[in-house]
Amino acid sequence: MITFPHLVPHPRLQAYVSHYFVLHLHLKDVPPHQRIRPIPPDAEQSLYFYPRSQVTVTAQSTKESRASAKSIFVGQQTSRVNLQFGEDHLIIQVCFRPGVIHQLLGKMPMTEFDHKERDAEDLSDPGLKELNERLGETEDHLKMISLIEDYLLRRLAKSKVERLPVDRAIEFIKNASAPLSLDWVADQACLSSRQFERKFLQMMGMSPKFYSRIVRFDKAYKLKLQSPHLPWMDIAYQCGYFDLSHLMRDFRQFAEVTPSMIVLENSRSPENLFRR
Repeated sequence: MITFPHLVPHPRLQAYVSHYFVLHLHLKDVPPHQRIRPIPPDAEQSLYFYPRSQVTVTAQSTKESRASAKSIFVGQQTSRVNLQFGEDHLIIQVCFRPGVIHQLLGKMPMTEFDHKERDAEDLSDPGLKELNERLGETEDHLKMISLIEDYLLRRLAKSKVERLPVDRAIEFIKNASAPLSLDWVADQACLSSRQFERKFLQMMGMSPKFYSRIVRFDKAYKLKLQSPHLPWMDIAYQCGYFDLSHLMRDFRQFAEVTPSMIVLENSRSPENLFRR
């Protein structure tokens, strides 16, 4: 297994990209039913690359399955999916800062994602198809990141992506340790509350309040994965929940199972086979 969980981007990209995630697993000897990883909603908007084996995406609620493209844009995920990895699973995730995908795609309203991933080649220029081909031919993982960064620098310059006060305001919500006043956040964006909510919907595909719930859920879930010994009650309070019942409600909505069940399912994910 090769993994780079938090690669820092080139300085010229740090205003637009928070980090990269890379995972490469050789799973030829692992049965297909054991190559599944649960993916509940998180607070990221990302560009994913799958340069090797094809990945199958299955919605947890409907069991609808679809084959993923070689590269996909994922807006603000709101429901859980399960990924089935291929025999030679390589994933490269570009985690954008809030608002960047909206500008990168010509200010396309994020509501048009309809809570599903979109084939990145359909939404981008011919350079992305060439990038996918070069990634498939490359063995060095850091060289892959370099190829992706070269493409992003060209694309960002062409799209004239700017960092605006509203982007910074959304990051305040994402990084907050407790719920923030909508009026205060809107003021940081130099907008009225109504203007901010309308702009937020265009850029994130949902309301600020709903996004705040996803952010809080994501922190609770990841804190439990990082610190399995922590009781759920402690996690609830550390992540800004009023009580344990509110945490349970969010897990039932976003993970679509109980908190303990999603942690158990994650422990059976393919990458964890190599940590035992």
